[in-house]
Parts: sequence; C-alpha cells; structure tokens
Amino acid sequence: MTSRDKLLELLATKLFRSHRQVQSSPRRRRAALLLTAGLLAGTTCVASPQVFTIVVPAPPGGPIDRVARLVAPELASALGHPVVVDNRLGAAGKIGVQAALRAPRDGHTLIAVSPSIASVNPVVDKAPGYAPLSDFDPLGIVAANAGVVAVRADLPVAGMADLVRYAKAHPGELTYGSFGIGTSLHLQSEELLHTLDIDARHIPYKGEAQVMGALAGGEVDLMVYATTPVVALVQNGRVKALAATSSQRWAMLPQVPSYAETGLPALRNYQYHSWVGLVLPTGTPQARKQEIVQAWQRVLRSPRLRQSLVAQGFEPASGDPAEMRRTVATEIERHRALLANGRIKLD
Repeated sequence: MTSRDKLLELLATKLFRSHRQVQSSPRRRRAALLLTAGLLAGTTCVASPQVFTIVVPAPPGGPIDRVARLVAPELASALGHPVVVDNRLGAAGKIGVQAALRAPRDGHTLIAVSPSIASVNPVVDKAPGYAPLSDFDPLGIVAANAGVVAVRADLPVAGMADLVRYAKAHPGELTYGSFGIGTSLHLQSEELLHTLDIDARHIPYKGEAQVMGALAGGEVDLMVYATTPVVALVQNGRVKALAATSSQRWAMLPQVPSYAETGLPALRNYQYHSWVGLVLPTGTPQARKQEIVQAWQRVLRSPRLRQSLVAQGFEPASGDPAEMRRTVATEIERHRALLANGRIKLD
C-alpha cells in the first residue's frame, strides 16, 4: 500500500466513523478510498461533492445502528453521493432527533428510527421536542427485528410455562433488563408481564449490549426481547432462549418455539416485532425528496441488502411510507393504552 493510499484509508476511516466498517470487506474499503480521494480532489465521481447523513439516535451496535450501516452504502450507490452514519446519543434518542430536525431541511439529513424513537418517546416524554406524525416524512420501514425471550443460564426454567410458574412461586424475586426507563423494551417487557399476569423488577441499562452483558453475567434474570447478539450467547450456553416473540419461529434460533407453540393461551395470538425505518424531516424540497424516494426504491430492491439483513437476523420489510405512518400511529395508541393501566413507572 502506498503512502497516499494509507492517508486515504485514514481519512476514509474518519469519514465513515468506523475502522471496522472500512475494513469489513474489500468492496467497502475500495468504495471508501474512492469517495475520500474524490473529496480530497474537490470533486467525486458524481456531479457534485454532496454528502448525505443518516442520523442514528442510538449507540453503535444496536439494531437501529446495524440496519443504518447496511442501508448507507446501498443508498450511496443509488444516490451517487456519499452517505455517512452519524450516531447521536443521549436522552433516549431525543438528542439525535432534535439535532437532525435543526439541520437544514435540504434533504441531506435523514433519520433512522425505531419504535423507541417514533412511538414510545412521544408517549412517555412530556417534551420530546418532536411529533413523529407531523415532523417525520416516512420513507418506510426497511427491516423488522425478530427476537426471543431470554433468561440467565442458571435460572431453573426451560420454557415460558416454567417461567410463569417460577414467577408466581417466587413473587418479587425476578428482575428484567431494558434499555432504560420509558424505552420500547421497558414498555414491551411490562406488556408481556401483564399479559402473563406475573411481575418482575425493572433494571434499566443504557443499551442492548449492556443488557445482554448483564443477562449473561447473571445480573438480571430476564430479557423479554433479545435480538441477534443473543444468538452466540445461547449457542455457548451463557443464556437460555425460551420463546421467539412472534407466531413463527426465528430463523436464527430455529430450535426455539414461537409464542404460539408455548401452550400458554395468553400467548396464542400475542406477538411483538420491533423495526427500523428511515424518515426525512418534513419540509424537504419536493424535488430533493423525489430524488431520495427514487433512490430508496432502488435500495429496497437490492438483493445484497436483503441478504445482509437476513444474515443479521432481520426480516426485510416493504419500505412503504404509508404503511410506516400507519404503524407509528397504531403503536402510539398501543403505548398510550399501556401507560393508562398504571403499570409503567416512569420515575
């Protein structure tokens, strides 16, 4: 590698925010070097040196971040401009969303969102600083998250029925982890516990990786919705998976029964899927929005993206903007009803 190539790679790593992202494949490394070289020369191989940003209001490594980093190179190819991922952390996603909404409404800033951002914060927070149904212009949901109910390895239960019996025989003893007070996992956990008519004490953490680590280390007993990172922990025996959180088994852990297969009447028609989608701030000029929408449609048709999503445990979604808007509106009402029953404690 020449000295110039080493310099370009260093700059590419800075641009793309992650050395692993640049080094993850020869194709990505070549793309990063080409984009950086173009920027150094004052132009890219496209019409103008514009950079698009996907703001991720969540820590690196979580579902929303993983999907955004799969989408970014595909969107860059479709737009003909660099697309970078910018993790903006804090305040359950509010800091990142508010920063994106303050940016110029010129179409160069997109936001990756999940239920926590789109349908939980607006319900649990009296001043989230945004209203998803009026401040977000959906591009669409790109991926749904499958997952499992997981427990620490030495908890003496082998399935969901065992978990219910154990919780009722040991009232007040079980603990569960979430991403924080008022997050989607907090609400989903309480909804499942309410559905099963059992109780567990909430232990909030700062993100998925921290909850997984706490579960594997025995700090908490239960995680009601564990996604792809749990697979390795199950396979090496550090945690146990009790049920897939839907009516069908999860391809990443096909040996784990679905909710519908647990034999519990309360779970026969119950399921939970999280998701990740992309939105534009409202007010984006129509011409630019149309350009992005056309690029987005090409992204959704990418076999490479669909294969990458499946490989990481996601289910590719339709990417339909109207469907995303309906989903957000429905979830907002679902979460309002959950708060109304008084089970969720936000302080």
